Amino acid sequence: MEKESENKKEKEEAKQDKKSGEKSESVKEEKKEEIKEEKKTVTLTQEDYDNIKLQVADAMNDFKELERDFENLRSRIKDDVEKAKFDGIADAVKTILPALDSFKKARELVSDKATQSGINLIEKNILSSLNELGVHKIECVGKKFDPNFHSAVMMMQKDKVKSGIIIEEAEAGYMLKDKVIKYSQVIVAK
Repeated sequence: MEKESENKKEKEEAKQDKKSGEKSESVKEEKKEEIKEEKKTVTLTQEDYDNIKLQVADAMNDFKELERDFENLRSRIKDDVEKAKFDGIADAVKTILPALDSFKKARELVSDKATQSGINLIEKNILSSLNELGVHKIECVGKKFDPNFHSAVMMMQKDKVKSGIIIEEAEAGYMLKDKVIKYSQVIVAK
């Protein structure tokens, strides 16, 4: 008896599964018909077509303008970030440069060769670190005076040196990449 009741249950479940399968297929067919019904042909007058065409062209122009504005903004932000980075490095380096100028004075005051060698080594290491940031010393002795890089602190007569040639550097000048951050203080031949 138990087997018969189990068989009946199985048959009933199979019938229900079959009915639900048929229902889901009929639902799918109804949806397909609905979709087919939704596709309709619309007839436009030439004036309507031209208006839509103008609206699409206006929308495309607006989109292109927004795209240009976005690219301009991206470029401006990139430039602003680069400038802020440059200004930050320049400000930090400017605070270090007076100490760097002290190395020349320290070498003049010290007669011990070992101490002078140590001073030279420290100065060389600092200059190397600054160089990694894009800072380099302006070379000037023996070159023609250029107010874009040099500031004359004195003019002096010197034999066998043309007028306008730098004969001595009073204080070193430095550039960050291609911009002067400290002008060389120089003595120029008369």
